[in-house]
Amino acid sequence: MAEIVVLWHKSPDTDAICSAIVWTNYLKSMGADAKAIRLWNPNFETKFVLEKAGVELPELVEELPEGQKIVLTDHNEAGQSISNRNNYKIIGVVDHHKVSDFETTEAVAMRVEPVGCACTVMYAMFQEKGFTPDAVTARLMISAIISDTLYFRSPTTTGIDRKAVEELNKIAQIEDLEAYSMEMFNAKSDLGDISIRDLITMDYKTFEAGDKTFGIGSVETTNPDFALSKKEEIITELNNLKNEQNLDFIMLSIVDILNEKNTTIVANENDAQVIKEVFWAETHEWLADLGNRVSRKKQLAAPLSEYYIG
Repeated sequence: MAEIVVLWHKSPDTDAICSAIVWTNYLKSMGADAKAIRLWNPNFETKFVLEKAGVELPELVEELPEGQKIVLTDHNEAGQSISNRNNYKIIGVVDHHKVSDFETTEAVAMRVEPVGCACTVMYAMFQEKGFTPDAVTARLMISAIISDTLYFRSPTTTGIDRKAVEELNKIAQIEDLEAYSMEMFNAKSDLGDISIRDLITMDYKTFEAGDKTFGIGSVETTNPDFALSKKEEIITELNNLKNEQNLDFIMLSIVDILNEKNTTIVANENDAQVIKEVFWAETHEWLADLGNRVSRKKQLAAPLSEYYIG
């Protein structure tokens, strides 16, 4: 095993995987013995991105040696990370989410910025170090930013994200970024053979707030009708997952990327009441119209955390 292993989070999205690969490339360029490894599988969008970039998916590794040095990208919360994380030595974090339940026994190189994507944070660090990524690395970073910001539609988008894509594309030379973003989103929307459990968990995170734990899944798609047609099966599986993970609340948002609309599937009456109290939205036939709340981090997880913390 390499001296340093770079890890993405559970149920990884494009930013998680691309940021791990990008940071591994950076560490190697600095002379470190680093390796990105795969503990979880990518979604269809990420597979498309890697294929277009000509990058192989990192090796699947089910466990690491005790004491292994690790770097976390696009996450820091224990519930979203590798199991038994305390058995390893965290030496670095590059993230753009809130810091939660994070504790180490030694100082850690940690960079967390309030931007739309972990790769945007990395771009800023590259600039500070005078490091210029190659065309493939730049393409991966652009893809991650497009994915996380829904090509600048998400409220988490900042001017820094936009500037990063502009500058990185001087290297990557993607001819039509808007057309490329649609190719990415269409790849993400190709869900025909996916199981209901995988549909829910392919972009799914759990959060802790006070003494409560809740789960939020997101299906970002250009074809919301496909997922909504599976509503009854999804409800059954949401309740199964809620019981398995001992959650206080669970929801699955079907996000229409093009129309910036969130239709959320609710598991049961108790969760429907939470939706009403937090988002002032009524649930009809187990569906709640959450309007333009398309950002899990900013528009869903944050108000739910405030609600449970009180």
